[in-house]
Amino acid sequence: MMRYRSIVAVVLAAIATFIVGCGGPGATQVRTYSPEQIAEIEVFAPRVEELRARFPELEAYIQNKDWVNIRSFIHGPMGELRARLSRVAIRLLPNDAAQAKALADDLFVHLERLDAAAEGFDQIQSGKEYRLALDDFDAFLELIPARGSDAA
Repeated sequence: MMRYRSIVAVVLAAIATFIVGCGGPGATQVRTYSPEQIAEIEVFAPRVEELRARFPELEAYIQNKDWVNIRSFIHGPMGELRARLSRVAIRLLPNDAAQAKALADDLFVHLERLDAAAEGFDQIQSGKEYRLALDDFDAFLELIPARGSDAA
């Protein structure tokens, strides 16, 4: 009985090795964006990039301790940010979409903390949250495929 188990174990190990060997790097298929997916992303990405281009306004408000405008900016122009990021994220490849959603969630946490810091007139915390939000925003934008590209 003991000999039988040993033989079965060796046979199973050989089969497992064969299966793993056949599924090597050449067998994996790289997923890419279809032209239709790129076209959809290109509709929504510029709207996200527009909001990113306005982020320096927020930095100026923080530097000037303009607490009212900080809060107005977060609730005003940046109020559209969540919807715009979501429209792009759902069109990304699955792994990128999950990462984009996590980055967007982190970005909103930082904006909420920035809003709270502005309410408390805390310039140091406002600056920290601004930088963290900006890092998350830039990381999100890096997940968007380059215009005219079909690669992931």
